[in-house]
Amino acid sequence: MSTFVKSNQTALFSGKYVEVGQGGGKIKRAQTFEAKEGTELPELKSYTIKLAYKGTEKSVERQRQWKLIK
Repeated sequence: MSTFVKSNQTALFSGKYVEVGQGGGKIKRAQTFEAKEGTELPELKSYTIKLAYKGTEKSVERQRQWKLIK
């Protein structure tokens, strides 16, 4: 049973959801949302990072997710 939920999906459980990074880690100034079971969670904005490896750079788009904290 995972407590992680992606943006615009319905909450599986009632409780308080907090915004976390792509890997589930804490972030600064995270949003919180109080949801009841079956409520749709708000959309989180995606962000872009630049990766540099052996002289090549590429941009990767990442998406944060919601985590249930009781």
